[in-house]
Amino acid sequence: MWFLLMFIILLTNGMSAFGLKVIVGWGLPGKVKFPYLSIWYAAGFASIFLPMIFTGVRVRRREFFWGAIVAALSIAGQIAMAVALDSHVPGHIVFPVAVGGSIIVVALVGHYFFNEPMNRFTATGVSLGLLAVVLLGISAK
Repeated sequence: MWFLLMFIILLTNGMSAFGLKVIVGWGLPGKVKFPYLSIWYAAGFASIFLPMIFTGVRVRRREFFWGAIVAALSIAGQIAMAVALDSHVPGHIVFPVAVGGSIIVVALVGHYFFNEPMNRFTATGVSLGLLAVVLLGISAK
């Protein structure tokens, strides 16, 4: 079952960001991005919440709190990407920074806050990823 879930995540994870690029690329007005993102986040919420209702899963306050924090940060990141694209930052800069940055944050938080092991290869990968994000940021100026 986990493999199917990971495959669905793989296929759908970048779709909202891809849509932001389409909105900018087609020259649609900036006000379209908020309804667009609202639909994506409402669909994501429903795809998680509805199965929980039908299977009787209960959510505690702590889980709801952290879920709301993650959702707010995710929405802020999507809006920041939309603003960057509206500001004519090239997509080949915006998307690698967004994706690479989130991978680096997850790896570092996992290591430092949840004590996940990080071997030499992982540390090298995170370091190279961080360097790539910095270089992409510099090249955008």
